[in-house]
This record gives sequence, C-alpha cells and structure tokens, in this order.
Amino acid sequence: MNTKTTQNITDIIDLHLAEKTVQKDSKQTNLDSQSIALFEQKFIQLWQELTDSFEKLLQELEKKRQDVDTDLKKQVEVTLQLCRTDTGIPSPSQIKRRVEIESSYEIVYEQYLNEVRAHFLQNLLSLDHGLGRSLERVKSQIAQILITKTNLGKFTASKSSEFIQVLATEIPDQLIPTIPSQLKIAFQMLAECKLSYREFILYRIRPHVDGLTPKQPETPQLTNSPSTEQVFLNLKIAHAQSLRKCETALKQLLSEPSQVAFAIAEEFVDRTIRTADVENEWQILLQKLQPAWDDFFGKPAQIQREWINSTQQTTDTNIIVSEVDTIFTLMDF
Repeated sequence: MNTKTTQNITDIIDLHLAEKTVQKDSKQTNLDSQSIALFEQKFIQLWQELTDSFEKLLQELEKKRQDVDTDLKKQVEVTLQLCRTDTGIPSPSQIKRRVEIESSYEIVYEQYLNEVRAHFLQNLLSLDHGLGRSLERVKSQIAQILITKTNLGKFTASKSSEFIQVLATEIPDQLIPTIPSQLKIAFQMLAECKLSYREFILYRIRPHVDGLTPKQPETPQLTNSPSTEQVFLNLKIAHAQSLRKCETALKQLLSEPSQVAFAIAEEFVDRTIRTADVENEWQILLQKLQPAWDDFFGKPAQIQREWINSTQQTTDTNIIVSEVDTIFTLMDF
C-alpha cells in the first residue's frame, strides 16, 4: 500500500467522521423535534382527559349540593348528645357554697350563666371533626384526577390535600413571563380553603345562646326572693332552651358543606381549565416538571426512544453500510 493512498484513506476517514458528527447533530435536532411533537400530541390527549374529568366532577357535585352532609350530620348528633350529658351546670351544693362566698344570689347566678355558656360553646367545638371532611373529600377527588391524568403524583408522595399543598407551593409565581400564574393562584386558594366551627358555625349559633347570657331578654330571671334551688333550676332551663335552639339551627346547616364544596370546586375548575391562557400554563408546567421529556406520562424512556427512532433505524443502517463500501472502494491495495 503506498503512502499517498494511505494518506488519502486517512483524509477520507476524517472527512467521513466529520460528516458523521454533523449528521449526528442533525439527527439529535430531529430527535428533539420529534420529542416535542410527541409531547404536544400527548398533551392534547391529556388536556382533553383532564377537562372532561373536572367537568364530570363538577356535575356530580352540583347534583349533590343540596344534599345533607352525612359527616356533619353524624357529628352534630354526637355533639348535641355531649351537650346534653356534659352541661357544666353546678350542683345545688356548689351554688350554695359560692353564694356563701359572694353573699349574693344575683352575682352567683350571673357568674354561672357565663360559665355554663362558655362550657356549652366549648362542647360545640367538636363540630370541627365533621365540618372539614366534606371539603377534604373534594380535595382528594381533585388530587386523584391530577395524579391519574397528569402523572404529577410521581413528583411527590403526598396525597389528597397534602398533594394540593405541594403543588400550591412548588408551582412558579409566573409560568408565562410577567403574568401571575392562574394555576398557582388556583392551587393556593384550594389548599388554604377550610371549613371550621369558628368561621362557619359560631357566629350563627351565638344568638341562640343569649339565654345563657346575663341581662338578656331571653335569660330566665330570678325572683325577688331567690334561692339556691331557683338558681339551679334557671340554669337548667336556660341551658335546655339554648340547646333546643342550637339543635334547630344546626339541622338547617347540614347541606351547606355540600354547597361550599361545589362552589370551591367550581372556582378551582374555572381557574384551572376555563381561564384565558391557562392551557398554555399547563403545558409549560409539565415541560418544567419533565424538562427532558424522556418519560411521557408514565411510559418508560427506552420505549419512547425506540418509538421515536423506529423510523430511522433502517436509514441509519443503510448509511453505515454505504460509508464502509465507499471507503473500501477508494482503498488501493
């Protein structure tokens, strides 16, 4: 083999290697383009499934928004029974001892009215246990849709309201530059929404316990000749009247958690699928969470790459064979 031919072969190989590098870069660009196209295709499917699922959830909640909330109903029954058995009303002997200290039935009666009212309202705090379950159930339904349809669940082990809270924290303030993220606002709103006794029930119940408040028209009054027995009896009457009024008021509120759940869910859906540009935010968010797009919504990366490369394999093989044939044809032995 002469030196000139060997040098030419080396030059040819170097040239082919350079060309192959350019081709590889071009193929990578094509691969990225195909990956983007596949992502966009899958996103269209995801968006349709997500919007359909949210709309179906809203339809179900709307049908049930006048229904009695069973969790609250059970808790109301438990709480009212607690109020019946744990009245906080002092015994006649306790009343007598305090009268001896205060030297006034009127003062003692007013003191005990305040104490019994405070005890009564404290017992009502147990309503918190039933109030939050309805809204938590809706949050769980929304979280399940998101985990199932978007596969966002793989980014956190948290479920239900914890899952919502994680997204509310992690979603950037702006997904589209200079525009506050509607998605973040929606998740923050849902995460922060809670039903509590103090915010939802207390202000409605409070007027019904005026009979346990001194110097109110509803409060049973002592006679001009009060006694220990009269103080005791008046406290029992005032407590029973307040309990009866509160029971009536609470039974009128039993469907309101269902109404709140529907309203909150509707606002969330409005912000996450019905607001202008929110579809773009979803696409940007999923791209940020899956920057390489190697795992489209749960599919193994290898399968994705094989799918993308399947149309190129035959062409690549032919190119390699052609290159080898060309080199050996030019070789002069």
